Amino acid sequence: MEKRSSELLIYLGMGGSVLYLLYACSLFSETSFQLFLGWGFLALLWLLKKMPSFQEPPRRILFLLLAAFISLRYWMFRSFDSLLFVSFWDSLGMMLLYLAETYGIVIYLLGMFVSAWPLNREPVPLSGDPDSWPTVDVFIPTFNEAPEIVMTTAIACTQLDYPRKKLNIFILDDGATEEKRNDPDPEKAERAWERYNTLRSIAETLGVIYHTRRGNGNAKAGNLNEALGLHRFQPGMALSGERASWIRENVAPPLPPTAWPGELILLLDCDHVPTRDFLKHTVGYFQQDPKLFLVQTPHFFINPNPVEKNLGTFTSSPGENEMFYRSIQLGLDLWDSSFFCGSAALLRRECLEKVGGIQGDTITEDAETALALHAKGLKSVYLPRPMICGLSPETFDDFVLQRSRWTQGMLQILSLKNPLWMKGLSWKQRVCYLNSCLFWFFGLARLVFFISPLLYLFFGVRVYNASEWQVLGYALPHIFATILVTDYLYGRVRHPFFSELYEAVQSMYLVPVILSTLINPRSPRFKVTPKGKSLESEYLSPLAVPFYLLFSLSLMGMMAAVFRWTAYPQEGFAILICLFWNTFNFLFVLLCLGVVWELQQRRRYHRIWAEGQVEVFVPRLGKAIPAALQDVSLGGLSVQPLAAAPVEENEKVIIRAPGFNGRPFSLEASLVRNSLRKGRREWGCEFAISDVSAFADIVGFVYGDSRRWVRFWEQRKSQQVRISRGFAHLFRIGWKGAVRNFKGVLFPHWKKWVHSARALPGKVAFTLSLRRKILRALFAGLPKAAAAVPTSAENNG
Repeated sequence: MEKRSSELLIYLGMGGSVLYLLYACSLFSETSFQLFLGWGFLALLWLLKKMPSFQEPPRRILFLLLAAFISLRYWMFRSFDSLLFVSFWDSLGMMLLYLAETYGIVIYLLGMFVSAWPLNREPVPLSGDPDSWPTVDVFIPTFNEAPEIVMTTAIACTQLDYPRKKLNIFILDDGATEEKRNDPDPEKAERAWERYNTLRSIAETLGVIYHTRRGNGNAKAGNLNEALGLHRFQPGMALSGERASWIRENVAPPLPPTAWPGELILLLDCDHVPTRDFLKHTVGYFQQDPKLFLVQTPHFFINPNPVEKNLGTFTSSPGENEMFYRSIQLGLDLWDSSFFCGSAALLRRECLEKVGGIQGDTITEDAETALALHAKGLKSVYLPRPMICGLSPETFDDFVLQRSRWTQGMLQILSLKNPLWMKGLSWKQRVCYLNSCLFWFFGLARLVFFISPLLYLFFGVRVYNASEWQVLGYALPHIFATILVTDYLYGRVRHPFFSELYEAVQSMYLVPVILSTLINPRSPRFKVTPKGKSLESEYLSPLAVPFYLLFSLSLMGMMAAVFRWTAYPQEGFAILICLFWNTFNFLFVLLCLGVVWELQQRRRYHRIWAEGQVEVFVPRLGKAIPAALQDVSLGGLSVQPLAAAPVEENEKVIIRAPGFNGRPFSLEASLVRNSLRKGRREWGCEFAISDVSAFADIVGFVYGDSRRWVRFWEQRKSQQVRISRGFAHLFRIGWKGAVRNFKGVLFPHWKKWVHSARALPGKVAFTLSLRRKILRALFAGLPKAAAAVPTSAENNG
């Protein structure tokens, strides 16, 4: 790895020197040459992007240097040729836009440095006799998550493919602390006691250790640090009567006298279910390198986040977190700067103790801890294999809460523990950590980019000073080059313009978070992100108001452009530029409106795509039907039978599938759906959960094999799309999302009306048919009825 980073620095230095000389020669060139230079280099960049040989180092470095030259050339033009201060408001608007552009270019260049030569590691197998393998403590911190979520993760931990005598599993419950159980509010205290008894019972059933503490000081970091210190209170040690009594009450069962303390710590959020092979693929790294403090693995999510769910992009586009876990972390790993992400990570206890445990000065205790350990000269590794499956936030409110916490924490690190000045870091690590911190200022830049064209269209504020030829020669090559480079670096893990979407949807809420954290870096408090929510009906997110304001401003900006076009025809070029810019912003506002209209999520368990073959044994028929897996969840699965069978509704079946250690899975289920989909028969089966043992088998079948998550990732990775197609796709889903939003807001009962209107012809037909039947019955009975009624003559008689 050190050899690769040294080679990279040599290539960067040589290429940068050549490009600098080229720039120096072009300083005093004519406008026509600047046009040729900008567009010529852009065309060269486009051609190199098409060549497979330029996808890998060292030619990859040449591509990135060329892209950096185009953007730095633009920034030099902006800095020395375009800043013309005439009036106060013009100067203010111009400086805001210039600073936002400078920030964007800095992040762009830092991102190229980070991703210049990604390090794609393979798992390292364990070596030596199993008796010599390091002991491992598994920590599962939890706060307010449902006990069922915690139990699922704890069960998966008991199934880890590792010697059981080398493994201790802890449920670290911060939702039922002694402080919470003694809350003055009887209802809160009752809930805490109920949680305490439930999780303690689950721990005893599974044979794992339950632990809670007195209070909730220092949030997650405090919870983990108390667990790290438990080994100091082994049975038989001399403790005060009060402390010994408290340990007995809050740690169940008593701590085992052997294998204490664990040399390694496997840290899992309580919704992060590990695969059986997690330790087999990660512990080997620690056997190789005694200075290694961390092996971080990706966070893989079984459910879409609110953006993906509400826009319907979960299956058609790579997940939002994949750009970080499948590209950026690989780049950071080259520079020995991959950092702890709070879960799905294996850490060395000895290293943690050198820095006093998990750090707690900021609310992103994970990145802060990694920074402190890197500053001690210790090393980290990133293994890009998904071996946990977790839950994303279900609602847009929770999504914003999570991102606000990340923003606050990284800005706290920048303010309180600035990596530029921290002793012990290499200059490469300083650059990488700086990039990770500065990224979270994007909310401010996005706000400036939104209001800048409106300042001109509404008030005539000249935020940008350049001629038509300068825009064509400097600005457009820079813009198109950034689009090409972004697609080059991240196209397989992030479709075109999706980064702009994710930043746009967060920006309005992160601006006050950024400002408040900069003013008082110690003010943020840790807030847990809710997981596992279900949404019974569609509704408008309470956070939607800013996007309606932006929507209105964008529409008014278009009308202002028409007015300025007629009133100031001599400014036509500037008006066209700002109109296009405002229209581009308007598209993303439409997307944001689609995001804040929350769609239903009624499923108790999330389904995910799966492949492979199983057998569906039908006891009534006495035969096993081979079937292809379609999707799977803790609640059941869908299969396509590969042979015909006369199954019945709610048929009792047994799902047979390959298992582990020579023991196949045999899962009882009910066949609840037998339907045709795209011309093929499909069966939906619902698992029968009779006891904990049956549920444990289901957990092992669904979550046990990391190859399932790897295949799912690879399936989405292959779906790289062209830039133009990606933009058109965004436009389509944005329009659909906005229409759904407006229908839901303006016509809250429109679905019922549509359903009634669609059902009306059937109702009318049914009513007419019923009426005909009644009339036929009446007419058929008329003769008998007439005979029974006396005539007028008979009456007279």
